[in-house]
Amino acid sequence: MAIGMIVSIIDDDEAVVDSLRALLESYGLRTSGYTSARDFLARPDDPPTRCIVVDMHMPEMSGLELLALLKARGTMLPAVMITGRGEENLAERAARLGAAGVLRKPIDDAVLVTLIREIMGNDP
Repeated sequence: MAIGMIVSIIDDDEAVVDSLRALLESYGLRTSGYTSARDFLARPDDPPTRCIVVDMHMPEMSGLELLALLKARGTMLPAVMITGRGEENLAERAARLGAAGVLRKPIDDAVLVTLIREIMGNDP
């Protein structure tokens, strides 16, 4: 990963954002956190986001809607979708929009970190 690139965490639950930021930072990853997709879209891209961890179900704009919007804009960011619900075909729908994986809450820390490192080329 280029110096300064970060993992952006987007979840409407601030406690989840804080927890995931602390986890990823403990592994040497730089993070930013947002409690809505709109807040994420309004951010400056400096430093650039290299990967997003996004909740599937949020008010105003879901994680899938965010991925679809990014794709329509030509901004393809690798994404890890997180969800508290078991949904049929979620992984397939998310993959079509560029998601690298779908993890169910409660999230297995090691699986999340491994997936992000794979996305980012194993560099912190």
